[in-house]
Order: sequence, then C-alpha cells, then structure tokens
Amino acid sequence: MPKIQKNISLFLIIILILLICKNTNFFKNLYDVTSKNHDSRQQDVYDFCEFFGTGYVFYIKNKFNLSTPPEIKNFERSPQQYWIFGKNFKKIDKDKLIILNKTKNTKLKDNDFKILDNFRNRCFYMVKK
Repeated sequence: MPKIQKNISLFLIIILILLICKNTNFFKNLYDVTSKNHDSRQQDVYDFCEFFGTGYVFYIKNKFNLSTPPEIKNFERSPQQYWIFGKNFKKIDKDKLIILNKTKNTKLKDNDFKILDNFRNRCFYMVKK
C-alpha cells in the first residue's frame, strides 16, 4: 500500500508542476530566451512607436547596427531612451536623429536630414545629408 501511495503522490506532483509551467508560459518563454537575442526580446515587449518608443529604438539599433546612440527626440512626455545603447549612451551622435511620436502639427526641419526609416509618419530615423 505505501508504494502505491508514493506513486500517486509523485504523479500528482508532476501534474502540478506541468500545470504551473503551462499557466506561466514556461515553455514558450524558455524557447524565446534560447532562440532570440536580448534586443529582439526587448523590442517585442516594449511599445513600438507609442508613448516611450522603446521598441522602435531597439528596431533602429538592430537594423542600422548602431553602437552609439543618435539624438532622440520624443514628442510625448517620457524618460530618455539612451539606456538602450548600454555604456555608450554618453556619446551622442548628433549626425543621426530618431524622432518618436511626431504628430500632424509638428514641423520637422528635414532639410538637413535624410529619412532612412519612416514608421507610419510617426517615428523616423534620419541622418544628416
């Protein structure tokens, strides 16, 4: 009888662990951590071109292989996004510009800059001509 009781307890513990793993998306999260790099996971988690624009900054960083941050202007009230570039955030490249959350009323001085990336006319990545 004690052997059967021990097997039932083990079975219930395994079922409980599997239920917890399923409810916390453990297997999907494990797959994401092993298959995606840090920046692409951050880009998926944060908003893309709303409020902070963190996802867009990660996207531009990866697409254009930026190591030093460009100047970032956000037209929403939000903290600076220079932390995305790690230790290099103190050296800002003034020849490059990321504009976040531009509204229809906002005028851009795009005579000096060439637009390399435009997301729905709200977020831009620009470089000096």
